[in-house]
Amino acid sequence: MKFTESDNIMRGAFIVQLGPKTKPEEGRFEGRVEEIDSSIELRFHSSEELLKFLGERLACAKSSP
Repeated sequence: MKFTESDNIMRGAFIVQLGPKTKPEEGRFEGRVEEIDSSIELRFHSSEELLKFLGERLACAKSSP
């Protein structure tokens, strides 16, 4: 079976839901993020946790065929 680039259209796509305690002006972020392709999700409590998750998942997507 041959895959085309359009078959991977959702690779690198995420849903980010910010929670009610998020206050960007104070640097406070909390919520939920889900990678669409794998359905792997994380509840995060800081921008650092969110960015780490995104970086790890994007690295996995780039390294897989």
